[in-house]
This record gives sequence, structure tokens and C-alpha cells, in this order.
Amino acid sequence: MLNRREFLSRSLKGAAELLAVSVLPAGLAACSNDKKTVNTSSMANLGPLSELEKGEFPKKVPYKVTIKDAWTKQEREGFVYINKNEDGSLLIMSPICTHLGCTVGDAEENMQKTGIRFLCPCHAGQYDEYGINVGGPPPRPLDTFDAYIQDGNVYIAVLSPRKREK
Repeated sequence: MLNRREFLSRSLKGAAELLAVSVLPAGLAACSNDKKTVNTSSMANLGPLSELEKGEFPKKVPYKVTIKDAWTKQEREGFVYINKNEDGSLLIMSPICTHLGCTVGDAEENMQKTGIRFLCPCHAGQYDEYGINVGGPPPRPLDTFDAYIQDGNVYIAVLSPRKREK
């Protein structure tokens, strides 16, 4: 007969093993940055790379995506901000403030002249055009997304932003 401690230990270990076996391989396949083929079924298509590279930066790019797991399908709409890094690669930024999670919008034109490009309406968090926090309470820059390019289109894993530090 198992005592309470052994029962809990075995139950937790079994649950962790089940989670690792069932979820981890699917997550790794969906978020692989493999140059060959990327599973884009649960990733947001931002559009053709050739179109995203045109125009003024930074720019706001909307997306629609269907997130699928073993039990449900979920439609999501959102947007990201895109700028270009110094090396010419795309910098894809989450619009979620790193302070308390409000959605960051464009700053007023007079603020943009002082280097503030994005403003959080909740607590006046300020970010420059590269998403670097320059004022207010945000503790770090806006999160970014890795770009996955397949068949000329740019995809992002909307559920997996990459945390940036200062």
C-alpha cells in the first residue's frame, strides 16, 4: 500500500512524463527554425517578404491565424510592428507592453519627434522605433518574434515571442 507522499510523487511524475511525451514533440516541430521546411499550420502568415520589405518603417502589420491543438481550434487576430535591423533583416515586435501587458500604440506626432515611437496607454510606457524602452515603467524592450520564411512568405509563432533584455 502506498502512503500519501509516494502516491503524490508517482502521480506528479506520471503527469510530467505524459505532458513531455504528448506536447513537447509537437511544439518543437511547430517552432523549428530549420531551413528546410517549417510546419506553418499554427503560425501567422504576415505576407510575402517582398511586400513586407517595402514602404516606410516601422509599420503595423495585421494577421489572422487559426491555433490548433489536440482538442480545439481557435481563431486569433492581432498585429505586430515591423522595423528593419541595421543589417537589413526584419525586426518583428510584439505590441504587448512589458510592464503589465497592455497593447502599445503609435505615439503622437509631437512625441515621435523626440524619439518616442510607441506609447502604452495604460501607464505611459514609451518605446523607440526599435521597441527599446525609453521612458515610463516598462522594465525591458518589446518582445520580438523569429521570422520563418517559407515559399516567400513570412511566418511567426504568435504564441512564442522572444523576450529581449536591455
